[in-house]
Amino acid sequence: MHQLNNPRRIRFELEGLRAVAAILVAIYHIWFNRVSGGVDVFFVVSGFLITTSLLSMYRKNGRIFYFSYIIKLLKRLLPTAWLIGIATFAFSFLVLPVFTRYQVLSEFIASSFYFQNWRLATDAVDYLAQNNGASPFQHFWALSIQFQFYIIWLVLFFITLTFYRLFRKAEFNHILLLTIGVIIVASFSYSVYLTNVNQPVAYYHTFTRVWEFGIGGILALTIHKITVSKPLAWVFGWSGLFGLLSGGIIFQVSSIFPGYAALWPVFSAVLIIVAGNQVERLSAYRVLSWKPLVKFGGISYAFYLWHWPLLIFYYAYFDLESVSFFDGLGIIGLASIFAYLTIHFVEKPIRSMQVSVRKTASVITVVAAIIIIPTVYYGQTSFSKEGPEVNIGTEMEEHPGAKVMAMDGLSPKDLDFDEPFKPGLDVAYQDRADIYPDGCLVSEGDTEVKVCEYGSMENFTHTIALVGGSHSAHWLPMLQEIAEDYPIKITTYLKGNCRFTTESRDGFSECDDWFESVMDELSTSDPDLIFSVGDVGSPKEDFDLVSEGFVEAWEYFNEENIPLLLVRDTPWYKESTLDCINENTENPGECKVARDEVIRDPSPLSMENPPPNVTTVDVTDSFCDDDYCYYIVGNVVTHFDSNHMTATFSRTLAPIMEEEILEPLNITDKY
Repeated sequence: MHQLNNPRRIRFELEGLRAVAAILVAIYHIWFNRVSGGVDVFFVVSGFLITTSLLSMYRKNGRIFYFSYIIKLLKRLLPTAWLIGIATFAFSFLVLPVFTRYQVLSEFIASSFYFQNWRLATDAVDYLAQNNGASPFQHFWALSIQFQFYIIWLVLFFITLTFYRLFRKAEFNHILLLTIGVIIVASFSYSVYLTNVNQPVAYYHTFTRVWEFGIGGILALTIHKITVSKPLAWVFGWSGLFGLLSGGIIFQVSSIFPGYAALWPVFSAVLIIVAGNQVERLSAYRVLSWKPLVKFGGISYAFYLWHWPLLIFYYAYFDLESVSFFDGLGIIGLASIFAYLTIHFVEKPIRSMQVSVRKTASVITVVAAIIIIPTVYYGQTSFSKEGPEVNIGTEMEEHPGAKVMAMDGLSPKDLDFDEPFKPGLDVAYQDRADIYPDGCLVSEGDTEVKVCEYGSMENFTHTIALVGGSHSAHWLPMLQEIAEDYPIKITTYLKGNCRFTTESRDGFSECDDWFESVMDELSTSDPDLIFSVGDVGSPKEDFDLVSEGFVEAWEYFNEENIPLLLVRDTPWYKESTLDCINENTENPGECKVARDEVIRDPSPLSMENPPPNVTTVDVTDSFCDDDYCYYIVGNVVTHFDSNHMTATFSRTLAPIMEEEILEPLNITDKY
């Protein structure tokens, strides 16, 4: 048996290092609304400890008990994570707005089973999800990556040991060192690449972070061979501690990590580990091995998990966007108390139980079922129905929506209905066009044209191409409603943040390539009508005329003899409509905004000489009267956020838009 490492000794500075990293994470979250880089330190320490642990097991037993190791790992990680997760989930229903429940539910499941990082990576390229508020489970992304790394490392050890036993061409340590080195190079290279190409995804991607754990693994393999003089160890220790404390100040971690920038906290941790306890007098080791800090390191895992939901609940309950100094201390204190209670009365008793691996696995399976079955059932019954759809024919009386303007004696502000508004707050945020669940909105980083088809799929006589970004997409339910009665097929050419224009925009260069490809495809497919949004309703973009890029696109299709139906953009509000409605459930009519604050008059679409293929439509009066624009019109919620229509309200626009759609198509008869 090879001697793989020196006898184990307690590394007090590692507990202190974890404590400092956890406290830094909380401080930066609470008072600075920034990310500190402390999580990267956790990753290095985790890589160091698991590699040391696996090497110790192999040295002691001559083999690694993989299944047993995983069960023991779960026994250590799950009690704390699941307890805090369940408590957070339950408290979310008491404190957070009703319309956030779907997000909370999905993130609870993702966090409980360690794929929250991939859930957030998906949201990072999801145009609408990018506007989601911070959830109380958001911080579980780091634990998800950590657990995934543990599985990767077990596989790595299995492969390396198998190779070693088959060939025995080199020392096991040397093979393992070489393998980890290759993984570090590959992971770091990919991290630099993806951070440059798509930083939001790179931030949550497992493989962009594996190199950080790998650095810890290399240290575990080589630390006994590294000799550092006391003066140099003193410099290393303080340099590492300074680097750890200053990283979040120097870098905007959340927007540039991981990539090259993550080298800063990673090598800060490396310097501290290498310095070790060689110097005690006036050293960083003396600080990090301070008993209170070491004890806090023992509860740092639970502290990290508790501090974030407490912060989110603080914001929600007190309706604040920042934390005072003393309130922040209160959050840290409460998180520390909860962490201590969790570790000492839940985790430690469970870890100390003398239960067989098989029984432990059975208990974990039962608890997992207890978590997943009720939550999935709740999700299916609450959110997976066929939506809060308004049947235009049978429910028009109580939920006329946009049609309210055409009804005698009613206006957008009228809310005197016997039935509650639709969609309800619990499902309103998910009341979206079919293109979202169908994956038909091209995501960030992708310029390939994706075509989806709706409406009449057989025996259709006319085709409408729906083109543009999300503000074109929310008109799909209206078009589908009309296509139920007429032989119309709808094809979609949609990409988030992209518009029906040839004009380049800073930060959205990929829209140029995408729209150029769309223009080519539409010229080939030759639809009977192109439907799109003809201007920009955002109050952030203050202009009175349609920009030249829009007109150039219109003229291009004029030369192709394809008619365009361009609708004026719908109102963009400064707040989410659902926030206001949630706060005014007894009197939702209070949720309105002065028309002149969100609507430019005259319309930018009211140009004197548009190309002859252009027809324009303005439905602003379906949202607004002369004075105000309303969040609920005709007993239907108009928007599921600040600027996107609910599918329900879009469908209620069908009777208003029907004639405008049918006229350029020359359709007169229904099926």
